[in-house]
Amino acid sequence: MANVLSQEEVDSLLEGISEGAVQTEADVPDSAGEIKTYDFSMPAGPVHLRLPAMGIINERFVGFLRTRLPMVSRSVIDVNLSSTESVKFGEFCLSIPLPSSLNIFKMEPLRGYSLLVLEGPLVFSFVESFFGGRGVSHAKLEGRGFTTIETKIVQKMVKIVLDDLQEAWADVQEVNATLTRSEMDPQFAAIVTPEDVVIVNKFIIDLESGSGSMTICTPYTSIEPIKSKLQTRFRSESMETDKTWRVYLEKRILEIVLELSCTMGRATINSKDLLQIKVDDVIPLDQKIGTAIDVNVEGLLKFKGYPGSCNNKKAVKISQKIG
Repeated sequence: MANVLSQEEVDSLLEGISEGAVQTEADVPDSAGEIKTYDFSMPAGPVHLRLPAMGIINERFVGFLRTRLPMVSRSVIDVNLSSTESVKFGEFCLSIPLPSSLNIFKMEPLRGYSLLVLEGPLVFSFVESFFGGRGVSHAKLEGRGFTTIETKIVQKMVKIVLDDLQEAWADVQEVNATLTRSEMDPQFAAIVTPEDVVIVNKFIIDLESGSGSMTICTPYTSIEPIKSKLQTRFRSESMETDKTWRVYLEKRILEIVLELSCTMGRATINSKDLLQIKVDDVIPLDQKIGTAIDVNVEGLLKFKGYPGSCNNKKAVKISQKIG
């Protein structure tokens, strides 16, 4: 009780403040010119702004997720990049909501570990969508963990995410993304020290049964050895860079898969004849024997040719290019 002021001391203090004898916060001189502590461990400026290739990787990653996640959940799913920022790992851990699935993974040959965070609402929405739910039930998330079935679904989702992340990185750096372990408590998911800088990419995933956030936390120390590959390349650089991009684009264009179809001929019959068709019946086509047939590429007429076989497979011999 020694720290409690008496009524006389309180009155004396208030009197001193009103007369100006006691200095208050308003009287404290401006501290704009005071010396501030500089943290040399923090790179100057936001790290992610100096690595524009990370944005390209994120765009490719979002595109892959939009394709693969709906195939697994059998529902419509939309994925969007919400934010990218550079913060200290300790600050990032304080922002993680609970419950969340914390998945520690490694991207060899990059050093260290990264963290994939699937927030609780996203996990439960994905599980409900996976089993055909419509999002009408609202489970209480606070204070509960994940069941065995939910954990299995999370593992399936994590594998898809890591596979797509690995493919998104392929054009910049070949990596092998593998899950190391999963946690629920942030204090057991310390991939770096609290003072280390991390790049945090947050994604919003919208499902029919709800939505939630997914975050990928990558230490700056992991990508620092390859930061030259992630930096901007200006047009004023040597022509060697342009040649590299040309070869890369040509390679990607040549890998595009196209559908090629041949029209052997057409015939028109009425419904009565169609219903009476039997085995060994012959339907005359408007294509004469020995004349070139249409060869379509993605539904567009591009060539003329003659049908035949090659190595015991159906084939067509191109005789004319259209257009």
